[in-house]
Amino acid sequence: MVTNGQQRSVTHLAERLVHLEAPKEVVLAAGEWMAHRMDQDGFQWLRGRTSLERRVDGRIERIRLESGRWNKTGKLIEFSVVGLEVFDQGLKEWRQCNSDLTVERPDSAEGIVCATSFLDISREAKAIVTISGSRVAVVDRLCDHVREVALPWFDSSRKLEDLAEAVPDALLRPTGFGQDLVEFLVSRGLYAEARSLIRRVLSLGEGYRDSFSQGRDIAISGGRPSWHSPQALGWSSEVLGLL
Repeated sequence: MVTNGQQRSVTHLAERLVHLEAPKEVVLAAGEWMAHRMDQDGFQWLRGRTSLERRVDGRIERIRLESGRWNKTGKLIEFSVVGLEVFDQGLKEWRQCNSDLTVERPDSAEGIVCATSFLDISREAKAIVTISGSRVAVVDRLCDHVREVALPWFDSSRKLEDLAEAVPDALLRPTGFGQDLVEFLVSRGLYAEARSLIRRVLSLGEGYRDSFSQGRDIAISGGRPSWHSPQALGWSSEVLGLL
């Protein structure tokens, strides 16, 4: 049941979205409205990050928004959903305690599980909100689309027992997040699932297998590849004893 106070709050959010004029403020108000629409899914608006975030049991799922480059008051106001990211506190702690078993990453990515450009998985990432009277409807449509596309993407890496089969192939590209996902499984002691994920990667093609072998050779020789390099997964598989 919606209380009078809650209804006034919703009305206030809608009025702000409709009546603001400066592009930056309009986009921030659109983010607040999206958070209202996605509150049922557990997302909150982080104004400083310009993102919607859901936090559950040490896991962070983030939907990043970005203002249009050419925004100008009275001329054009647009914004896009530009990225999806998953972070995990347990994985971050595992990496910090096992620095010899992982590669160097930026501090901001110590807990990264996976990420994707929303533009790579959607053709409807942009909302044009120049016309004030249509803003609520436009942002509502974007919310519906984000829920349809982003929520299943997040779900694919949530249930660890099914992760090896559920994550999209795009995350397993040679320069993708195969290594991060394997480490995520290992950090929870799910070695069989980690091996299943590796087998899936190797089934994707000869190029994947060649990069994997190169990574193993690097590990055997005592080297260490860069994060997101094609050889990273093979290196991890060797140093983690998954072969």
